[in-house]
Amino acid sequence: MAYTNPMGRADTIEEKTSFAGDSSGDVAVVVIDNPPNGVLTPAVRASLSRELIAAGASSDVRAVVIVGRDGAFAMGTGIDSGGALAQVPDAPTLGDLCDAIEAMDKPVVAAITGAALGNGLELALAAHVRVAGPEARLGAPEITIGIVPGSGGTQRLPKVVGGLAALRMLLSGRAVNGTSAHKLGLVDRLAEGDVLEAAIDEARTRAENGAPLARSSQRRDRLGEGQAFLEAVAEHRRIAAVSPLDAPLRLIECVEAALLLPYEIGRGLEIAAFEDLVESDHSRALRHVFAADRRLVAASAVVGRTPSRALGSIGLIGGKGIGSEIAVACLDAGFSVTVAERSDEALESGVMRIIEHYDARVAAGKMKEDAVEATLERMNAVCGFRTLSDADVVIDPGPSVSKALISELDAVLKAGAVLATGSEHVDVATLATATRRPSEVVGFRLYPGMQRNRMAEVIPSAASSPRAIATVRALARKLDRLIVETGPGPVGIGQRVAEALHAAADFCVEEGARISQVDAALQDWGLPLGSFAWRDTEGLVRAKPRRGAGDDLTSGLVEAGRLGRVNGRGFYAYRQRGRKGVEDPDVTAFIDAVRKSKGKRARTVSDGDIRLRCVAAMAGAGAQALADGTARAPSDIDMVSIHGLGFARRTGGVMFAADLIGLEQVQKLVTGMADAGARVSLPSPIFKDLIRAGQSFAALDG
Repeated sequence: MAYTNPMGRADTIEEKTSFAGDSSGDVAVVVIDNPPNGVLTPAVRASLSRELIAAGASSDVRAVVIVGRDGAFAMGTGIDSGGALAQVPDAPTLGDLCDAIEAMDKPVVAAITGAALGNGLELALAAHVRVAGPEARLGAPEITIGIVPGSGGTQRLPKVVGGLAALRMLLSGRAVNGTSAHKLGLVDRLAEGDVLEAAIDEARTRAENGAPLARSSQRRDRLGEGQAFLEAVAEHRRIAAVSPLDAPLRLIECVEAALLLPYEIGRGLEIAAFEDLVESDHSRALRHVFAADRRLVAASAVVGRTPSRALGSIGLIGGKGIGSEIAVACLDAGFSVTVAERSDEALESGVMRIIEHYDARVAAGKMKEDAVEATLERMNAVCGFRTLSDADVVIDPGPSVSKALISELDAVLKAGAVLATGSEHVDVATLATATRRPSEVVGFRLYPGMQRNRMAEVIPSAASSPRAIATVRALARKLDRLIVETGPGPVGIGQRVAEALHAAADFCVEEGARISQVDAALQDWGLPLGSFAWRDTEGLVRAKPRRGAGDDLTSGLVEAGRLGRVNGRGFYAYRQRGRKGVEDPDVTAFIDAVRKSKGKRARTVSDGDIRLRCVAAMAGAGAQALADGTARAPSDIDMVSIHGLGFARRTGGVMFAADLIGLEQVQKLVTGMADAGARVSLPSPIFKDLIRAGQSFAALDG
């Protein structure tokens, strides 16, 4: 039978009482046919319910097998794009459907090939038997989007695998394969061959032997963990208590209820938790990031019509700082890498960083010494730039790149070689004028902590050729980066957001906040480091704003010889290497002097005001980037802030956070700071247009 799903695509759910290899015709095979992942949409649930009712009523059917199509079982979260419970007329909720499946008086077997995730796992748990192949994936990822399973998953899973294993699966959100699921008891039969054939065989056997059906919600055989479970709950509660998210604690409460209370009461607690969490700001933010991630991954994989240059050899200017991380990433990707520096001392320092990285892998058992030796044979370290003449792409990671350096490289590079610059202080178009090949210069911004921060900004100038852009994108893909390509502009998205953050943080301390207070408030919101500790860590010379961006506290400290962690004196004083900085009376006096010079008096600034101002300033910079074409969509800015700058996923990113605050309030905050002398630009007209239309930045994502 065919139906039309909400996406306008014709999908089918079909019941077969005769299947290849099923000669007796007494097993109904119900196929969830909603490619590619078997999402349990309302229409799918309605059809599935009809087919199961028909199978239950048929005297010819002794058992039922539910299977997915094309290597997938089923998945979903029970949430539509707006966040509400997904419903259409005549479609049962998944919870009701699962209860109906479990209540059937004929054996129901879930034949799991591919993924049974989220709603798919809940559906499988409602079946009386689960048969899976070794490569199947079973899991409950709901915690990663700030919710709990809402269709019986928190109640059935603990009774099937025990409380300890259920807590591990539910709190981590990680899937297990079929083999591991079988060991846990989540899968009853592991099929080495055809999963569907094994499921049909299992269904027929269960029907023939007439044994009582295993109804997951009523099982009591996995409740003997006693003290070990209580201790695990206490530890998980301790961790959840300091989490900024509500979902972990609510999930623990649901699992406890599953093992202590009747199923109906536990289900009521689960439904209440799901409905509360699904409307929370954190869950909305996490769902936004999940959707934006999927779009970004798909866009990053796109290979345009313009072919890239063949990539084999990469040149790298400097191996210090992020340069060593880039060198390692290029070596890991299989490239030959030439690291070039102006001085022997700088070269040795950079190479040692690279070697130390691989030594750490060997010590951790992640690489063998012979593999490291083979990898390092592809690295050449030289003093001077002439040996870069064979490179297909030369990366200068920045942040300070001069026109003189670009001109020097231009004289060395071979025809067609691409210069990828990470300059933060001079825009790409200006640097390109120092070459005879402006079309081969492209901005390429990678972020420190490359193992966790996977963002690559590709920043072309108006002169950058399609082939050069394609080449840098191809390199980013080889390095396993997520790619945001900006429009032509002076700097990338990440730098604009960071500059706005630092400007707002400076404004807050000039108003009277302490630097440690500002940093703590920002970390509490979701930054990996507060603004001042961030600048100290990357170095105050690097953190200085671009020329023309206005005076700031950073520049004043650099003039006083305070360079950040590198010399133990920045916004904070660092008494011991690696230790957290402490506030320095000299910096406090410097800030007091700046405040006095501007005619201000210190006043109390709340943590909430700090967060609002900093988010507003960053969103204001994002809006300017949208207005001038640097950023192509608000979600690109969110992705750069999360995957580049390291903002917590729960923030949703800069622009989503602004939507949560409300654009009218954000506009007022930015205007107020600008009028009071902060280094933030007046709000872009985009604010006015969206406010007038009653829309948010999300509307610009399309």
